[in-house]
Amino acid sequence: MWQHIQGHDSILNRFRQAFQRGRLAGSFLFVGPPGVGKRRFAFALATALLCKQQNHLSPCGECDSCKLFGNMDPTDVDFNADPFLPPHPDLYYIAKPPDKSFLPMELLVGDKEHRGKAGLSYNISRTPFLGNRKAAIINDADFFNAEGANALLKTLEEPPTDAVLILIGTSTAKQLPTIKSRCQIVRFSPLPTEVLSSILVRTGIAASAEQGERWAMQAEGSLDQARELADGDVETLRSELLKSLTAPRWDAVGLAAKLNGLVEELGKDAPPRRRRTRLIFGLAIEHFRSEMRADASSDTARRSARRLERTLDAVEQVDRNANLPLVIETWAVAMGG
Repeated sequence: MWQHIQGHDSILNRFRQAFQRGRLAGSFLFVGPPGVGKRRFAFALATALLCKQQNHLSPCGECDSCKLFGNMDPTDVDFNADPFLPPHPDLYYIAKPPDKSFLPMELLVGDKEHRGKAGLSYNISRTPFLGNRKAAIINDADFFNAEGANALLKTLEEPPTDAVLILIGTSTAKQLPTIKSRCQIVRFSPLPTEVLSSILVRTGIAASAEQGERWAMQAEGSLDQARELADGDVETLRSELLKSLTAPRWDAVGLAAKLNGLVEELGKDAPPRRRRTRLIFGLAIEHFRSEMRADASSDTARRSARRLERTLDAVEQVDRNANLPLVIETWAVAMGG
């Protein structure tokens, strides 16, 4: 297993082939659902690229570069540390601060007093401290504004020959055209159920293989969603949601108010709010599919099929960064039809 990364062997093979042929691009855009390991794959790739041995993208663990990472396992890196500081001087990492709506331009090109002499674009252009390569990971690429994207364009279009930049987002639909056109796009799929289940058991999130498999199926390939399911409040959430979905009289206003309250209690930061919304819709999808399996020819099953389709549409809107309260309100109304 490559650096404990599971579920993305085809992507690893793609990078290995490009590396062996000397055709590795300078700028990549990783896209895929939240919680499938894009950022950890990027960190593992950077670790391999910085290794002085350059052995088939497998870190040797012995050179000066590898020793800086110590025994750091990409699957255990705490990217939520504030700030997260890579242990290697030739690896750079930036992400949207929790209190910002967009990636600050200062992280890319420095503040007004140090414009062009600080920030990611400046750092990546400098001579490597060790070895002959540098790497940069830009998380939250969904949150570029036009100003920030324009500041990065030259670096993406003409990256230093000894550098690799990896941008991480969730969908190409959320990227500015100027960003997409300058990066090779790498699409990550949801983790297979068996892979996610084994991760949940190995890390102690799930207490048994049966529980891990159940959560993995419900999480639809997302480790973030599986962690939400492991939260003790989820069963309460499921119970309250089912009461509304099976009530004899549909109360769209009351349901929307209740669900928006559950999302808003997480604060203003977008990622956890969107994870909670996806979790809610995921529980609804699970319920509708269960109703359809119970009696595929019944009126209830046909109604559930319509509701399932509308819920899947709502999930797509969540992934497109649509306004969450509006998505929930629109969905609640549609469910009554």
